[in-house]
Amino acid sequence: MSMRVSAEAILNPTEDESKVTRALLNIFPDAKVEKVSKADGVGIMRLHGSGLSFLATFRSLIKQERIRGAARKVILAGTEGQRIMIYLHKQAAFAGRVSFCVPFGESPQGPITVRIDTASPELVVDYLASQRGQGGFQRFRET
Repeated sequence: MSMRVSAEAILNPTEDESKVTRALLNIFPDAKVEKVSKADGVGIMRLHGSGLSFLATFRSLIKQERIRGAARKVILAGTEGQRIMIYLHKQAAFAGRVSFCVPFGESPQGPITVRIDTASPELVVDYLASQRGQGGFQRFRET
């Protein structure tokens, strides 16, 4: 299945770059994080990846937190056409946890914005947060 994943978080002037990088890598450990500086002193920490295997840690954290049902609703709500947009609480990610949030207001330092572009969003949703009775995640393999 062809898919591209990108995630980014604003790096505010008051934040430690290494902590924002750690928050991103706690969710996507196989990525290389790059910093994009902006003129106003604010930076953006960004990463890219592809394939279901890139989402494996994210999927494991959802399962570990026992939030598959809630995660499924949030991910489905963020699906439009062939794009999935979700927002994660940056401080929770720094602690190695998954907590979904809205784009503004819930995460004091701003959220981690995750964008997934795929021709099969329903398969990505099922991979990340399968419904009870689907037999877990064994039916998904990288193709």
